[in-house]
Amino acid sequence: MVEGILAVVSHPDDETLGCGGTLALHAARGQSVEILCLTCNSPERWGEFLKASKALGVHESIILEEREVVLTTNLIRKISDAIVDRRPRVVVTHLPFDYHREHKLVYEAVKEAIEWSAHTTAYSEPWLVDRLLLMEVNTLISSPHILVDVTESFDRKKEALECYKSQLDKFPWGYYERFSLKKAELRGAQADCMYAEAFLEESLASSSPFYEAKKTKNLL
Repeated sequence: MVEGILAVVSHPDDETLGCGGTLALHAARGQSVEILCLTCNSPERWGEFLKASKALGVHESIILEEREVVLTTNLIRKISDAIVDRRPRVVVTHLPFDYHREHKLVYEAVKEAIEWSAHTTAYSEPWLVDRLLLMEVNTLISSPHILVDVTESFDRKKEALECYKSQLDKFPWGYYERFSLKKAELRGAQADCMYAEAFLEESLASSSPFYEAKKTKNLL
């Protein structure tokens, strides 16, 4: 599928906490929505991830099964391969200032993978992503660039979050559920709606001499 959204996340549940409402919203509108999860350390979490993805209505959910996120050429190539294969218009991933070390590494890997996916020397049919959005999982964005109204899809986000029993049970006082709700209410207040999700938009350089996208015959 072309022209859709690809979320690239570190662990199962990151997609739901960070951008689950946005993914469900676009999936319900018939737009291509896919998730690439880089790590999964237990069969239980694999099953939870697949259930949560189904609740969100995403078209395809892929797990690379890396034991941990390590910034290597091999990992970057796997991500760029996924981008070229799926050809998303929008990629969503983690913040560079997230509290979690592996989240920060995923951001770095995705940034480099987006560049390589558009490289004519790396792929016979390269793909230039239009937009890179950075989501908030547990670390909040101080001044969001984009607020997506997810009021109509928030119930699906809640249903997806409930699939992660192994993670919810770690915090018997309901941290994930309460934080997810309050965060959505805060962003909703800012966006003049019931519930919203916040993103930063990162500019994507197309300065490489190998980008076909720079070529033009007319400046007007």
